[in-house]
Amino acid sequence: MRSPCNIRSLLLCTGMTLATMLACGSVYAQEDPTNRQYLFNLLNINPAYAGTRGVTTMTAGFRKQWAGVPGAPATGIFSLDAPLSTHHLGIGMQLYNSSVGMEKTVGLNGSFSTILNFSEEEFLSLGIQAGLMNYRIDRTSVALPFQNDPAFQNNTNVLLPTAGIGIYYQREQGWASFSAPSLLISTVKVDQILSVNSASLKNLQLLFAAGFNANFGDVVSLRPSIFMKWMSGKVFEVHANTSVWLGNIVGIGVSYRADDAVMGILELRISDRLQFGYSYGKNIGTSAAFNQPSHEAGIRFNFPPSE
Repeated sequence: MRSPCNIRSLLLCTGMTLATMLACGSVYAQEDPTNRQYLFNLLNINPAYAGTRGVTTMTAGFRKQWAGVPGAPATGIFSLDAPLSTHHLGIGMQLYNSSVGMEKTVGLNGSFSTILNFSEEEFLSLGIQAGLMNYRIDRTSVALPFQNDPAFQNNTNVLLPTAGIGIYYQREQGWASFSAPSLLISTVKVDQILSVNSASLKNLQLLFAAGFNANFGDVVSLRPSIFMKWMSGKVFEVHANTSVWLGNIVGIGVSYRADDAVMGILELRISDRLQFGYSYGKNIGTSAAFNQPSHEAGIRFNFPPSE
């Protein structure tokens, strides 16, 4: 098992290698840093979710990997979405801040959805998303054992456009989400944008998630779900999640991310307006060398419906 000191060294070496490559060549900034935080807010992975809860909703979330390790990934997200029920539409916005090593991202997304109701409990929503992302790499902040390395003399600070689309379906006992959150691929070299192109099948990121509710009497319900990600024709993630709910007040569950991590989940429905979620994770498989825990938390406030 590696010590925290060795992990820090590994992160530093990895960051230095990455920075050298980024200084000498181009990088494709394509993955939205919010799309791993779906457990407590599906709007983070699908713009079609905007407004589907039927009330104005404010959500804040935070995710920290490998707590205590300098430069470890961290993401904070604030979102607000609301239905325009008269017109069967939904709107939403997200403000996020993400960092890993020398790389930092701040962005703002706006979402718009149109909701097709089949019954009181069943509907289909189609959504689009657009925004701006400030993408930065602070190479000059690295403490080097040698001076004047040209690979660390220039920083990256660019403003990039983002766009995404999604479909969301829900009925009384289940739901399904399919989205492409990163439709634009921006090519960046140092502090210049070389090109902005639409994603092709070779580098398109696709996300799928689905879940259902199984009630056992009036008190206990089981809520399993699955999340899958395909990107660049070579990256594929599978997450299996399940929670047991007691009286629709307390949910206790587990999330398994194939050959990556296991997380415990706790959710509290304090009232119709206020809900809270927390997960604690540990790496497994090939990622087990990073043995520091990961934390994710979310809080949601539902505004009362207008009369």
